Amino acid sequence: MFKKAFGAGKDVRKQKEVQFSFIEANEKDYPVTMLVQLTDVSRSGYYKWKKRGGGSVQAQRDEELYNYIIKLHHKHRGTLGRKRMKMALKDEYGIEVGERRVSKIMRKYGIRCKIRQRRSVKRNEINKKVPNLLNRNFQAKKPGIKFAIDITYLPVEKGPNKYIYLCAIKDLFHDEIVAYAISHRQDIELVYEALNRLKEKKFVKGAILHSDQGTQFTNAGYQMRVKEMGLTPSMSRKGNCWDNACIENFFSHYKCEIECFFENAKNVFEVQNAANQYIHYFNHNRINTKLQTSPVKYIKRYAS
Repeated sequence: MFKKAFGAGKDVRKQKEVQFSFIEANEKDYPVTMLVQLTDVSRSGYYKWKKRGGGSVQAQRDEELYNYIIKLHHKHRGTLGRKRMKMALKDEYGIEVGERRVSKIMRKYGIRCKIRQRRSVKRNEINKKVPNLLNRNFQAKKPGIKFAIDITYLPVEKGPNKYIYLCAIKDLFHDEIVAYAISHRQDIELVYEALNRLKEKKFVKGAILHSDQGTQFTNAGYQMRVKEMGLTPSMSRKGNCWDNACIENFFSHYKCEIECFFENAKNVFEVQNAANQYIHYFNHNRINTKLQTSPVKYIKRYAS
């Protein structure tokens, strides 16, 4: 896995310097004999290099920064790319460093993050039943005025249920999942439970609650419940997930990153427990690139 980080460059001396630095950075955790097998340098060559005083001042600085980067890499289970890694360094350690330098060190030590796969969709006609009040304006000037709601499935490998379902509601001011519900069935009761939990939160009367045109959200009972709560329903155009991209974005991160935290979650109980813990992580610890910190930390700073 590490060897891929050491391509055959034109400057052989520079390549050896990088590989010696890599061994030095990891020798506390792994035997030198094993580390040299992952590189193109010899064990005796490494010790001669170390006896001469090791790497340059810049290499030593890189190693110091690497120690912080690898801690964050493990803490966030390999989900931080260079942009969010830069933000996490500042947010958690007060270290301000350029994105290019973070990228260089991650490449140098073979640190890779989990990447989401992009998908394309077809664009269809505008929905005529409920207006698209959000109209892809996913920014909010204060908390509790714009929400997005949607449902996704969570695969279950063991037991009679193939899936369980998660209904989540996001506040678009700071991207926190402010309410959610999990059920064995993808029905209106799942949505009602999430709405009941939203009731416990503070929101402005007339706040927008945006959804897609799923059957649960076009249900007359849902529309009535939303209005009774003092919320204003808004709906995406038919078949156009980009109109609800703000909540789809959360599900995309969830499905990409969940296995980094809970790869052994197989049965219903384990999958549900993993979902609860990931949402807590997403709200309290995951660096949001727009906010440059986690949603909960951001809203606390806003309120203070």
